[in-house]
Formats: sequence, C-alpha cells, structure tokens
Amino acid sequence: MTILRAAILDLFDPGVPTTDAADRHFDPSFRQRVDGAWTDRATFVAGIEALRQDLVRVDVSVLDELVVDDRYAERHVIDLELRNGARIAREVYVFGRRGSDGRFVSIEETTIAP
Repeated sequence: MTILRAAILDLFDPGVPTTDAADRHFDPSFRQRVDGAWTDRATFVAGIEALRQDLVRVDVSVLDELVVDDRYAERHVIDLELRNGARIAREVYVFGRRGSDGRFVSIEETTIAP
C-alpha cells in the first residue's frame, strides 16, 4: 500500500477516531493547500470529520508515487460515495513534504474531474 493511500483509508475508517488517524500520518504543524487555498491541521481534521458523517464508501487508486528523502509526489483517483447517493470522483496531483518521523508536514494538491 502506498503512503498517502494508507493515510486516506485510515482517516476514513469508521473504526478509527479521526484524531488518531491524523496523529499517525500528519505532523501537528501540518498544512494543506488544495487548489490554491491553504488550511491548517485543525481545519483539515474538521473537514475529514464532516465528510465521514456522509460517507458510505471510499476507494483510492494510486497511479504514481515518488518518494525522495523528505519529498513526496503522488497521483491518485479518489472515488467517494455519499449517503445521499451522490458520488465524488477526482484525480488528485499531490506534492508533499514529510518530517523525519515520516508524517506529512505539508501537502499541496490540485484536483480535476477524471
């Protein structure tokens, strides 16, 4: 399993508290930029918790992954099914940096409809 896929699946596992999953994969100083907008870790975790309330299924298909020292690059397709029957599918391009303990310090991503 790839690094980011493992983190995503952990974050959306209903048997794992969101904060526990976040602690395992994301540094306390974590920041994320999605399509140009930055958020801090607290906002990121709150967004995951809100999405978990509506989520029925998540599937992540990794297309590419590259790790060089603390730098991380990955491309995946995520497919989410919500309780109301809606589906959200996006191709995601990710560039990140990981701390010495392997947790993500930052992720910058852009998304497109596949």
